[in-house]
Amino acid sequence: MVDRKKRAQELIKYHSYASGAFGLIPVPGADVAAVSVAQLNLIHKLAKLYEIEFAQERTRAIIGALMGGVMPGALSSSVLGSAVKAVPFIGTALGVAVMPALSLAATQALGRVFAQHFETGGTLLDFDVEAMREHFRKEFEAARNEAKDEAGEAPAAAPQMEEQPVQKAG
Repeated sequence: MVDRKKRAQELIKYHSYASGAFGLIPVPGADVAAVSVAQLNLIHKLAKLYEIEFAQERTRAIIGALMGGVMPGALSSSVLGSAVKAVPFIGTALGVAVMPALSLAATQALGRVFAQHFETGGTLLDFDVEAMREHFRKEFEAARNEAKDEAGEAPAAAPQMEEQPVQKAG
């Protein structure tokens, strides 16, 4: 059987990339809704993995409190990124530049925070949003930086071939 921590990391990675992809949805609001569903689904699967009773409304409240209390700037960018998609042509391009990275980072941070909480024996009923806010903020910043690093990696330079002296026939 696969180790729970490893399986949790796989779930987080999968849902984070899905959230990033959902950030590309060109319809304002639909992207945010799809990302929210992915995040809720991730926590549901983590709860199942750790044999924790899942409560959808409690989980939604926790997610909202964590994200709203830690990332007002990022959330406003996310909402702005979604809303700006309504502007023909340029809006879609601007929204596509903002939403995928924020969606991926937020989902990854949520997954990491919940997995750690469940790993240490916590449940949804004893999840202390106030105590976890700073941890979530740090995980969110780490995930954003990881995404920037991955996106900003320059391709490796093509290997240079050594010049060989040209030999004249003769």
